[in-house]
Amino acid sequence: MKLAGKLFLGGAAFYFLVAGVYWIMSNDEVGTVALVLTGFLSAMIGFYLVVTAARLPDQPEDLADAEIWDADPDYGFFSPHSWAPLMVGLSAAITFAGLAFAAWIVAAGAVLIIMSSAYWVFEYYQGPKRQF
Repeated sequence: MKLAGKLFLGGAAFYFLVAGVYWIMSNDEVGTVALVLTGFLSAMIGFYLVVTAARLPDQPEDLADAEIWDADPDYGFFSPHSWAPLMVGLSAAITFAGLAFAAWIVAAGAVLIIMSSAYWVFEYYQGPKRQF
């Protein structure tokens, strides 16, 4: 976490330097503002990571002699054969395509997003266990 924070702060310094050079070379306000804002975003993330790393004990990724099994092995459950993410993505694509074509396509896509998201959330829900 400490290294990531330092990388983001270094990126912020890079973006601010590039913004200054870009302003001098092109005299373009929009590109300069975009680069400065990118620098601020990178600095914000880097500051958060550095402050958080100072409060926490050393993480395995910060130690030079750490082994792979020192990290937390539980990253959560990820469904190996789920079609639900594909359905949500296609529903979102239909919805955003509807923004360009017709309002009824947006409405149909919104319904599809709700249905496919509900399927994704409740895909492994078995219901309450009954005692006989």
